[in-house]
Amino acid sequence: EPSEIDVDVLVKDNKHILIEIKASVDKSDIAELYRKGLLYEKVVGVKPRLVIVSPFVRSRAYKLASKLEVEIIEGVPQK
Repeated sequence: EPSEIDVDVLVKDNKHILIEIKASVDKSDIAELYRKGLLYEKVVGVKPRLVIVSPFVRSRAYKLASKLEVEIIEGVPQK
């Protein structure tokens, strides 16, 4: 069944980056972003860089992110 897909896209210098910002990340979030990346590549014809940003990432998400080439940016900026 068709459904809406929501993702933030940054295109700069011919580089396509899909970005998700989450309060916390588990491996299901990594898998979801990966599937969005596959769809983006199929529709647009460009393989995007996948980035997820969160202050809290569960340890089990790191293993899947590494396998699926999803970059994780974690932490809270220090003043």
